[in-house]
Amino acid sequence: MKVNITYMKEKDMFELQIVEPRLRAHFLLNRKDLNELRTLVERALIETGSKKDK
Repeated sequence: MKVNITYMKEKDMFELQIVEPRLRAHFLLNRKDLNELRTLVERALIETGSKKDK
């Protein structure tokens, strides 16, 4: 999976692209939304990692 994040300085926005054979997604996100997405992904990784260790 290829993930690209580009900062669009003039609009203070981030362009997020996710590409893989079965998925192609393109988002324009402000800083708050991108940070919420990052937090959600991190939480999911931490929670599933702790369940795997048990």
